[in-house]
Amino acid sequence: PGIGRNSFPGPNYRDVDITIAKSFGLPNMRVLGDNAKLEFKADMLNVFNITNINPSSISTNIQSSNLGQAGSGLGSRTVDFQARFNF
Repeated sequence: PGIGRNSFPGPNYRDVDITIAKSFGLPNMRVLGDNAKLEFKADMLNVFNITNINPSSISTNIQSSNLGQAGSGLGSRTVDFQARFNF
């Protein structure tokens, strides 16, 4: 009956994302207000930089010599830094 569905499974998608935040209270000053604080935050996507294949790049052409091989991967590690001032 031909080739069945999911006959060419790739490795499982694995990803670890982390967010770290630290908030510092500022002293009570007339200019800043009573509850002023400064917050720093880091969002880290794919922390361990695990290679994940792009499912849409897998060759499905039966006549191709690279049948079932992935042509590209998904995004690598990304880190986003943020700072926020609340007053």
